[in-house]
Amino acid sequence: MGILKFRLPFIALVPFILLVLAGCKQKKIILKSPPHYNFSEVFEHKLDLKLKEISGLAWNTNNDEFLAHHDESGKLFFLDRENKAIKATYAFGGKGDYEDVALVGDVPYILRSDGVVTKFILDSTGKPYGEEVGKLTIAGPNDFEAMYYDQGRKALVLICKNCEMDDKASVSAFAFYLDSIGFDNKPLYRIDAKAVEALAPKKTSKFQPSAAAIHPVLNKLFIISSASNLLVIADLNGKPESVFALSKKLFPQPEGITFKSKGDMYISNEGVNSKGNILRFIYKP
Repeated sequence: MGILKFRLPFIALVPFILLVLAGCKQKKIILKSPPHYNFSEVFEHKLDLKLKEISGLAWNTNNDEFLAHHDESGKLFFLDRENKAIKATYAFGGKGDYEDVALVGDVPYILRSDGVVTKFILDSTGKPYGEEVGKLTIAGPNDFEAMYYDQGRKALVLICKNCEMDDKASVSAFAFYLDSIGFDNKPLYRIDAKAVEALAPKKTSKFQPSAAAIHPVLNKLFIISSASNLLVIADLNGKPESVFALSKKLFPQPEGITFKSKGDMYISNEGVNSKGNILRFIYKP
């Protein structure tokens, strides 16, 4: 009888326990693809181990090739358009935390995490070197990972990852005007991080841009946040319009984004327990 008295209350609790466990079950998140793309239809290119820590990616339409760089060395890699093999490597600087590359015409500009922009130059003899053309001088410390070229503004635009002037509610962007005043220390725009959070399909960590590029067909700004695995689509003033979750399996550490002229999207991932890669997603009008 003593054993029975012990079991009856426990048996009576079983439905309650199952109900609680059911209530605690995590809501299933269905990952959606952005308009005109299908994340389930992907072409992957594994990269040379020299680019395991690929940090920036750009497509040069005129030369029909990709440009990329390793985030700890001042080297620029030129990649074959088809198999993404390294065609040429040029040194433009010493060791440093290099985070993104953007093209102005055929000229590459490389972003260092402290807000320094370096211009890549090949002289008349074919010798490469880097020329520091600007540094953002705002109160710090500051950390940048994303830079893109805005043709309409004729400016390179840097987006903060972590800037002292920002709080949890906003992320600042700054313009570097190549042919006129250089850096403007006042933000070009501020991204509403709360709006990103509200549009996101799931609760995420802080919005920290790691790459950005303007879509050549849609004329929208595509921003990747690697830390929170998000793809944010915004207007050219940084106003978020839609947010998409990126699966960790497909995007283990997305650090670069670029487009071909007809809209095909390329996203690069740093190697996580494997080689780095470039993923291609076909644009479908």
